[in-house]
Amino acid sequence: MSKKKQSPPVPRCALCKGFINILDNDYVVGSTGRMVCRGCLEMSFHILEASKGTEKENVSAPSITPQYIVQEVNKAIIGQEQAKSAVALAVWKQMLRANGDNFVPRTNLLLYGPSGCGKTAIIREAARIAGLPFLAVDATGITETGYRGKNAADIVTDLLTGFKGHPHVRHAIIFIDEVDKLSAHGADWRQAYCQGTQHALLKLVEGMEVTVDGMTINTTDLLFLFGGAFGRMREERKCAAPIGFVRSEPSCPSVTQHTAEDFCAYGMERELMGRIGRFVPVEQLTTEQMKRILTESSLSAFVKYKKFFRAHKVRLKLPDELVEQLACESVAQGTGARGLDGAVEALVQPLLYALAEGKLSGSVTLGGGIYGRVS
Repeated sequence: MSKKKQSPPVPRCALCKGFINILDNDYVVGSTGRMVCRGCLEMSFHILEASKGTEKENVSAPSITPQYIVQEVNKAIIGQEQAKSAVALAVWKQMLRANGDNFVPRTNLLLYGPSGCGKTAIIREAARIAGLPFLAVDATGITETGYRGKNAADIVTDLLTGFKGHPHVRHAIIFIDEVDKLSAHGADWRQAYCQGTQHALLKLVEGMEVTVDGMTINTTDLLFLFGGAFGRMREERKCAAPIGFVRSEPSCPSVTQHTAEDFCAYGMERELMGRIGRFVPVEQLTTEQMKRILTESSLSAFVKYKKFFRAHKVRLKLPDELVEQLACESVAQGTGARGLDGAVEALVQPLLYALAEGKLSGSVTLGGGIYGRVS
């Protein structure tokens, strides 16, 4: 009886244990066959450079600056300058704390704004650059202790399990998204449930000890970042974009700067909001920004596929008129940058089949027929 063939395991970095996307080509393979991701390589390089010819005198002298983090995040994230600056500074301070600086305080953040505009991506990229473990959690999956589901302590358990052996696991970054879904409003039972869940998060942020496999972590050492759309607080006007190839730039109002009082009025617990050091708006992406995300961002599906096809000696092209159409449709539908990746996947799928059959070579323009226009 033949054994069932198993799919190969997803490669992980030998240092941080994070998953490695081989399409990105951002890793090296050592003589033993073990892989190391780009984030760990950059961190090792900066630590080595900072230690050359000097004694370790002051842990407050960082090898990576907030400016460097923003510069690197810019390669992946288009726009959102205020959010990138705030996240870079918070992550940089967390990196100091991870390296032994006990005097710098942590700054928990809340990023609010439309979905699909880069909240998770900004934090993930900043954490990768700083070499800190990153865990994203959906707030809607968290419950108060005693209810069915994942409680607050389970978040730390998942962190310790996923990053076991990481040198900076005690100073990891936890991003709790869609926290606006926990706002206490509506029926009495829903208010009680949401308030209880917020209280559970408050205990997590204030400080609690969690032990997994003999390792104990105090959550006061972790950096907590929150995210949410908070749609009822945003301005009523919506950005409209025409469908088609003729574009008229939408008039998008900037996101209003809100305070802790505004979020309390929305239904968030005052004690939890009091543990957040800064409230950072994330703006709705414009058509021009969407076009740049599609063609320039290192996280763009098109940019990744372009590298993939180039490795197979095929030049992938995206005509300007199709870039315009995809960007306008994504803005009009409110799908954000995620909508762009979905559109690219649909366009590339027949090309992948053709490539696998050896029917693709030379230059291929997306949108030019079932297999694109081959030239």
